[in-house]
Amino acid sequence: MVVVKRRRKVNKLILSLCLFLTGCTINIQRKDVEAILPVGNSPELVRVEQTFNSISSQADKLTIHKLFSGAAEYLTNCQELDSTGQFDPILGKVQTSYGWQRDKYSDFTDAVSDYLVSVDYQEPKKLTTPEQRQAFAKIFQDLAEATKYE
Repeated sequence: MVVVKRRRKVNKLILSLCLFLTGCTINIQRKDVEAILPVGNSPELVRVEQTFNSISSQADKLTIHKLFSGAAEYLTNCQELDSTGQFDPILGKVQTSYGWQRDKYSDFTDAVSDYLVSVDYQEPKKLTTPEQRQAFAKIFQDLAEATKYE
């Protein structure tokens, strides 16, 4: 009876050790994949770039790039915003003025949305320090970079 209990404990210990080592291996492999991505790029941002590159209209690509680069430039220089939530109405007006229709390229729109969720854009944050302002502007700088084209 004691031998059986000891074997079960040993089997549980071996199983636990195997699971732990498997987890470590998976984690190491993930880090290798992340190292391949260019600095500043997340999988969500890579998807933005890929779906953007699949758009055939050069005029639409220009509109999209202008939207993101204009937003980045505005946020880099703007001192009036007290929180990130104040930017949404401005972004909406800019989209309308550029004539951008989000439903026209739903895969691209979904990719941008996934990226914004990945950087917690939907959570309002205070913009009281230069570092907070720069971090917020970087979201759109990265989108502008992902939507560059020839």
